[in-house]
Amino acid sequence: MKKPLPTIGVDKYTFFNVLSDTEEETEYGSAVSLPGTVEIAPTDAGGTDVFDADNGAYEASSYIENIGHEITSADIPPEVDAAWRGLERNKGVVEVGGEISTVYFGVAWRILKSDGTYRYVRYYKGTYSFASNTGGKTRPTSGSVERQTATATYTAVKRASDDNYYAYMDEADIPKSVTRDQFEASWFTNMNYYPESE
Repeated sequence: MKKPLPTIGVDKYTFFNVLSDTEEETEYGSAVSLPGTVEIAPTDAGGTDVFDADNGAYEASSYIENIGHEITSADIPPEVDAAWRGLERNKGVVEVGGEISTVYFGVAWRILKSDGTYRYVRYYKGTYSFASNTGGKTRPTSGSVERQTATATYTAVKRASDDNYYAYMDEADIPKSVTRDQFEASWFTNMNYYPESE
């Protein structure tokens, strides 16, 4: 077993519009990179449910709920805001009304570990929810500027093609015949990619 290592960074947050999701396959649109990732915090919570019968614990089952993550970014640009909300921009203007479409996205990113290697993550299908990112704070006349960030919550659902929520792998598990650059070129462009040894 490898020594557990702390993670010290995150980047390359990339999202893909889910074009279709059937029992046969899930198809995705082109990769879109969102620079400025500050933090990604999983929202997963789990527990054990005990069913009592015959005056005692009869059966126990484990579960996971609230699968997804919260992303903190330097900003969520208007074109990303509109896409995540399922809105069309009107001459560059994002207009938010009463009805917002449910649009599904797959996402991928990488986490830097303390030994300089990466853990690669992808969530296959989910939706975004977030508050308005139109707030601001007056810049101080002296001293350091306090930088503000934008946050969004990604809630994962199972994709129909395989009933999976998400997947991840460490750089150490990439086949030796595949370089990190080759792996990343596929991981961040193809949500159905699996590295194979030659």
